[in-house]
Amino acid sequence: MSAFKVTLQSNLTHGTFYWVANVNAASEEEAVTAAEHLFMEQIESAGEWDFSNYEAEKL
Repeated sequence: MSAFKVTLQSNLTHGTFYWVANVNAASEEEAVTAAEHLFMEQIESAGEWDFSNYEAEKL
């Protein structure tokens, strides 16, 4: 098993969402699947989310 830092990107109607997770997996494909599963676990508790960092720029 190796440690992976996985960044998942989803293009939504009003923006782009990124999920970054550190996982242990045997391959890159398994790392992506593990990161997706971690996201699904977190989305169930979305009411507890708090954005702690941001970047804003004028267009």
